[in-house]
Amino acid sequence: MDNKKEYACPEQQRVGCALAGIYTALSIEGVLPIMHSGPGCIHAISSVLSVANGGQNPVPYMESVVPSSNLSEAEVVFGASDKLKSVLEHSLQYYKAEIFMLVTGCSAEIIGEDVGEIAEQYTTPEKTVLHVALPGFKGNNVWGHHQVLSALIDGYVTEYGETEVVPKRVNVWGVVPHYDPMWVGTLEKLEALLRRIGLEPNIIYGPERGIDALKKIPTAEHNLVLAPWTDLDIAKKLERTFGTPFIHFPYMPIGPTAEAELIRTLTETFDLDPDLTETVRKERADRYFYYFDRNLVWLFDMHNQRSLPREFFANASASAALSITKYFVSDLGLSPRRIFIPEDVPKKHRKTVKKLFLETAGEYLTEEDIIFTDDGGLFEQYLKDVDQMVRKSAVIGSIWDDITAKKANMPFVSVCAPYGDVLVCDKQYFGTDGALTLMADLYNDAEKKGLVSAVV
Repeated sequence: MDNKKEYACPEQQRVGCALAGIYTALSIEGVLPIMHSGPGCIHAISSVLSVANGGQNPVPYMESVVPSSNLSEAEVVFGASDKLKSVLEHSLQYYKAEIFMLVTGCSAEIIGEDVGEIAEQYTTPEKTVLHVALPGFKGNNVWGHHQVLSALIDGYVTEYGETEVVPKRVNVWGVVPHYDPMWVGTLEKLEALLRRIGLEPNIIYGPERGIDALKKIPTAEHNLVLAPWTDLDIAKKLERTFGTPFIHFPYMPIGPTAEAELIRTLTETFDLDPDLTETVRKERADRYFYYFDRNLVWLFDMHNQRSLPREFFANASASAALSITKYFVSDLGLSPRRIFIPEDVPKKHRKTVKKLFLETAGEYLTEEDIIFTDDGGLFEQYLKDVDQMVRKSAVIGSIWDDITAKKANMPFVSVCAPYGDVLVCDKQYFGTDGALTLMADLYNDAEKKGLVSAVV
């Protein structure tokens, strides 16, 4: 399929511009981004990654209180250094933070002023000022996420990080805050599991972490990347900088099969107590199958009667699509029809991502079935051309795909940005507990659309 023939311009925005990398900074307590950009930039990026993506707002600094130089035509023509210094001085005086991050958008980068020099000028032992360039013409919010992390590592962690390695401590990577609408709930459940099997997880995002967690990054025995490509470059950077090896577990585990694989991988890598980790694995699997048998086994009677789909499409981020494909194929026996990845995965990672999908579902997918694009509307166009039997499949994607699924009368589950104008709170699909929620969401949408008939 030639993606370029489908549309003259991309439709159905799934990512923000690079400037949306500030949401990674806003998810780390004690880090305050200061916008050096036009006055409308923060509003534009919030439309995809904030309220429209599961009712999220950054805490403690909401978009409305993030400082900004609000560049105008006058500053573009005559220079903006003095205005930026004024905003920074007031921010240092009135905001409670330890790291202040000067974030330059498109206009500021075009001007070409030395913002890095300003950052150095205002840095003190008590308060660090960093500069990170996030012009929208350089990349999307995932690229911006990596730039923010790189700036924190280079400008703060290398300077103030602790040095003594702590056995069984593990840094967790692969989740992009706010872009993944369920990031908070997922990280909470993941942290609980890692502690249960005898590890000490170090997670920098979310409540009661922040600066202290940043300082602990060099002390980890390993870095753990739970994504097909996101944060791989960060793990490699940390390996070069601090000598910390990393584990690439390419999907966030959903369901008993993937969760067991993660537990066994960590048991071998960290030499954990195998009796303990096997006990934990079995307890969690037993709980999953209790609820599966109690609530869901009759659903699969319907599945066998073809009242529910046996196949599915994905139009989602690589991380969400791969994680759910693993669960659907390994635990539910559903087969993928085609995978659309509308997040503009860098070309250097695409071969790896395709390989991971083929390893997970190669019985059903070919390389041509895995489509990288920056056009979220490509899937809708494709669906118009497939036969009616295929259109009985399920759909996983963003709230954009809910519209497409409704038109085709297909069950749908929202799994990635933009998630929709609903409250996600601490919802997550992680592990065995999250898998039950995912399956219930799929069934409930099918029932709501009248696609489930009673079995008698």
